[in-house]
Amino acid sequence: EYNFSSGMKILPRGQEWDFETSSHGWTLGTGWLRGYDSCHGQNGGVHGGTKAIYTYNCAYPNYIPSSGYFATSPVMDCSSCSGTWMLKYWRCIGIEYYVYDDLQVHVKNAQGNWVIVWDHQGGGIGSYYNPYNCGGWGQVTHDISSYAAGNSNLQVRFKIGRTDGSVVYTGWNVDDVS
Repeated sequence: EYNFSSGMKILPRGQEWDFETSSHGWTLGTGWLRGYDSCHGQNGGVHGGTKAIYTYNCAYPNYIPSSGYFATSPVMDCSSCSGTWMLKYWRCIGIEYYVYDDLQVHVKNAQGNWVIVWDHQGGGIGSYYNPYNCGGWGQVTHDISSYAAGNSNLQVRFKIGRTDGSVVYTGWNVDDVS
């Protein structure tokens, strides 16, 4: 579409989820909740507003299987999408060293397969001495253009799991996804 008064092209409307009034069609699997993690409090447990999605309350358990637990978006019809599409979200995570515990972000491609667009590959985030600390909110962006273009069944999901049997952390706190 073309706006003749400004000369700017109007892009297709993307999806935005703030989790304030509902889960917006997201499927929250085992351990996923909407609200705020009480160990962070209402101010620390959300990026904006009063609600987010998060894993467990205070800390995830030991021995989450490698198959993991998910928060999955509703299906988005991107059959006419082209160009650049960015997945943006705010996160506050606490996770043990990647060899022991794992967090991931997946996108469903046009062939119906889940593809990893982010995988925790670093050291522990948060504090061993205060596992409920998520280290602060930050915005993360992933280029999902190649998965969105022509995809009538695009979905995004956040995964927690595998976890080992030692220390536990806060896991995912996710807000303002677009």
